[in-house]
Amino acid sequence: MNDLTYIPIELIFILLQIAVFLFNYQISKKQLFYPPVLFSLVWAVILILYFLFSFTVLKDLYPLSIPTFITFFVGTLCFSAGGILLTAIRQERELSGSTFIANSSSLKIDLKLRLLLIGIIGIGLPIYIHAAFRLFVASQIDNFFVGLRTEINYGDEDIGITRYLISFSFVVFAINYYAFLKEKNKLNGYLVVISVIFALTYSVFATGRTYYFVILSVYLGLGYILKNKFSIKKYVWPILIFITLFMGIGTIYGSIEDSDGSIKGNLSSSTESTAIYLVSSLPAFTAELKNHAQASYPGENTLLFFIKIGRKFGLLTNVKEGNLIAEFVAVPYFTNVYTYYSPYVKDYGKWFAWTMLFLFSMLHTWLYHKAKELKNLRYTVYFSFFLYPLFMSFFMDLYLNIISTWIQIIMEVELVIFFNSFFIKWKKL
Repeated sequence: MNDLTYIPIELIFILLQIAVFLFNYQISKKQLFYPPVLFSLVWAVILILYFLFSFTVLKDLYPLSIPTFITFFVGTLCFSAGGILLTAIRQERELSGSTFIANSSSLKIDLKLRLLLIGIIGIGLPIYIHAAFRLFVASQIDNFFVGLRTEINYGDEDIGITRYLISFSFVVFAINYYAFLKEKNKLNGYLVVISVIFALTYSVFATGRTYYFVILSVYLGLGYILKNKFSIKKYVWPILIFITLFMGIGTIYGSIEDSDGSIKGNLSSSTESTAIYLVSSLPAFTAELKNHAQASYPGENTLLFFIKIGRKFGLLTNVKEGNLIAEFVAVPYFTNVYTYYSPYVKDYGKWFAWTMLFLFSMLHTWLYHKAKELKNLRYTVYFSFFLYPLFMSFFMDLYLNIISTWIQIIMEVELVIFFNSFFIKWKKL
């Protein structure tokens, strides 16, 4: 990043991203969590951070190519267009009287059910930790979290059925936080604290720092939808705690290089590691574009879930199974994430990536409007969870790449809603 000829180009595209954000913010009547607003804001912030880091903590960071900037900008335009179109369609239906808008749901989540849910993840936690220790032993690496993470990502051993407790712990936290925002009292507050502690513990032993973004997404999304007066100022301390936790957890996982042991050295290493985490995917994607990276066969990356299902039932025996874990590349800092765009571009090209962003935006925006109108458990929770792939779009694709996780979350939420209705009816008998 020493070549000054790149600076005007970077600034131009940063300003363009900011312009799209401001446009979306104005037409949405200053609704910060309106999906096109959030998406354009995320990418404007990431490009600004990339620009700043390349002159400070990551001075050797490789520059982005013009095709990369264009890909990102057109993607933002497509996402914006999807949300705006969906909103326009809904507004037209409202004017014609064909859309029914319900009142805010007064449905409460049964206390006994919530206690049962917390009991399940509480009982399951030691079982999950035991399975994690089994993987650590199989890795034959001295450091527990390094060994565990290596075995989860690259080993032959599997953590087993207890892996479903990770997503379930997030759902339990969402359910309890929803109940707390609906009816604030000490008991509901205690249940939120207990459920978030369990969710954080599962996340620590899952060894993936992106899991913390799930918790943050649920926290921010539910708070925005259900609080009468949402103020970002009230979220400053929780966000600062999240940033501190996020930076510190890298030390536990061994993803930060050894420092001299001093506070200054640890802080420097944590800062550099976090900076690499946030922006290294951008030049990595540039490297893919320059190398004309392509899938071995159509759909290898974006249709991986369906390929696995087909192979399991003997329908796609001649198609090899891909891997969610990408190869590392030096930019010159080592990374193996390539932004949302990578799997889509490799499979079918840029137009496919942009088209899917347009469709994802329509889904995001539909959930947003349903959550704002109904404020019921189903739509508020789904909207909050779906913020996760939006927030992480600068990092990697978390839409189709983890479709099995989305199926788990949907099944878990729907089961909770079903049993909640059962508990309420049983109480009235």
